[in-house]
Amino acid sequence: MSIESEQYTFVMERLKADFPDLAAQLDQELKRGRAVSGQKLRREERHERASRLEEAHLPALGKTDVAVIPYSGEERVGLIREALLTLAETMHASRQAVLKLTMEWGMDQEVRFGDPEEENPSFIYLREETEHARTMLATVRDLLSEGFDEMQPERAR
Repeated sequence: MSIESEQYTFVMERLKADFPDLAAQLDQELKRGRAVSGQKLRREERHERASRLEEAHLPALGKTDVAVIPYSGEERVGLIREALLTLAETMHASRQAVLKLTMEWGMDQEVRFGDPEEENPSFIYLREETEHARTMLATVRDLLSEGFDEMQPERAR
């Protein structure tokens, strides 16, 4: 098994345990593959597809046709990296924007969710949430800047 495959497996297992919705979304995207034009297919991919199309009595793949090919191990890891970084950046930026808005308008920085009549509505403190999101963004950036070295299983090191 390649390093990329081990990294992918390790990270996806962690995501499935900690963030099942995110893991399912990434898994679905990765299984779907990526679309490329017939012109951009590698020679061996083009030959393989041409053989399959011929066997099915279908016309040959043209330069403007689109084919779906699986992501390589490196591309899968890259997609996960991009998704995690985008998620962390978005979480931090959205909390920071709401905190700034509440401060500018002199609003309460405690956000309550649910019916005010309920006995136990849920709530968050924007300053704490923003700081937590900032810390998580820094952690994600640190991990991704080092590659996945720290996240790899022991046997892959």
